[in-house]
Amino acid sequence: MEYKYKLDYGRIAARVKAARKSADMTQAELAERIGISTNAVAKLENNLMTASLQTLINISNVLNVDINYFFVDDSSEETGVDRLIIAMIKELSPKDKRFIVHMIHGLKLYMQSAGGE
Repeated sequence: MEYKYKLDYGRIAARVKAARKSADMTQAELAERIGISTNAVAKLENNLMTASLQTLINISNVLNVDINYFFVDDSSEETGVDRLIIAMIKELSPKDKRFIVHMIHGLKLYMQSAGGE
């Protein structure tokens, strides 16, 4: 039977490592914050061990990434810059977020009128 959803442990391992590096955190720091050994983090990131769902939730919380980032196959991979922008926006007030939306909309209109996209 072909299933729609599958666990890709290699992708999970790579994304844990990418998210940790994007957060500028060492394996030891991540391990301490989520309550597992540094060796376990290293094994997880190198796909030599699988993590429990609770461990992935803890990693998600500590690294401030959506839990779906580890599971969903998104061909438009989120980059470190994307995560940085998302993290910065999360810290803004609703008024500041509306201002940013206005700025982006204005920039898009300008780029369209200038012939570049």
